[in-house]
Amino acid sequence: MALFAYYGHHKCASTWIHGVIDAICADAGWKLAYLPEPKDFGGDLPGYVKAHKVDFVSFVNAEIGHARTLPAHRAFHVVRDPRDIVTSGYFSHKGTHPTHAWPELLPHREKLQELPKSEGMLEEIEFSGQFLDLMADWDYDQEHVLELRQEEFTTDPYRGFLRVFEFLGALDSSHYNKAKWPGYLASSSLNILHRKTGWFPRKKRSTVPGERILGCVYDQRYEKHAGGRKKGETDEKSHYRKGQANDWKNHFEPQHIEAFKARYGDLVERLGYEW
Repeated sequence: MALFAYYGHHKCASTWIHGVIDAICADAGWKLAYLPEPKDFGGDLPGYVKAHKVDFVSFVNAEIGHARTLPAHRAFHVVRDPRDIVTSGYFSHKGTHPTHAWPELLPHREKLQELPKSEGMLEEIEFSGQFLDLMADWDYDQEHVLELRQEEFTTDPYRGFLRVFEFLGALDSSHYNKAKWPGYLASSSLNILHRKTGWFPRKKRSTVPGERILGCVYDQRYEKHAGGRKKGETDEKSHYRKGQANDWKNHFEPQHIEAFKARYGDLVERLGYEW
């Protein structure tokens, strides 16, 4: 089968997207590699993929230099309004984002907790450079990569994921009636058991039924992760804090706009957003 990849960025719904992909890969018998940073693949992405027989790469802090080293593959790439990345990052980094795998966040968290919000947002604008610079450097004209914006993707995630898997060439759009489901359930059960135990051989599929993709998206819906809250309802203590686009307008002051433009230039416009 072809090699697939998901290219994401910090605070661009990467946890949610990876969760959907993970469920689909488990069913399809595809080996998924969650690779947040170059250190996780030793700086050699194609070597890691080959050595571990990876079918689907989940590169959630995507760097174009490493992405270009992969052999022929199909992929999708998700970005977000960089001002919302800063806003979401401020609240997440201040108190909710896990630090067990990211101890470097701790000094920044301490600083945010000490500063008034206005000054903390200025600190976050600079801190976010490690993520936004990767988005600025990305090549947005690759024929094998489907470019998506989080705001559109999450508005209709069912249509969004069907579009993704159609682009990847991995969508089975046929209707799965009662006669077809037993065979699929049998193969997916073996694949899931293989992942958990290694005792059963995989039966890798080349495509996944659209109906199953929709089921995986439903199982990872925002309301479930947010404890029943709907998008727009805020919980500052939750990793899924608000889930609403343009939240930056509620938190950016004139000085933040000025600082953002000074640091990132025309990044907002280049990504298709407006001031």
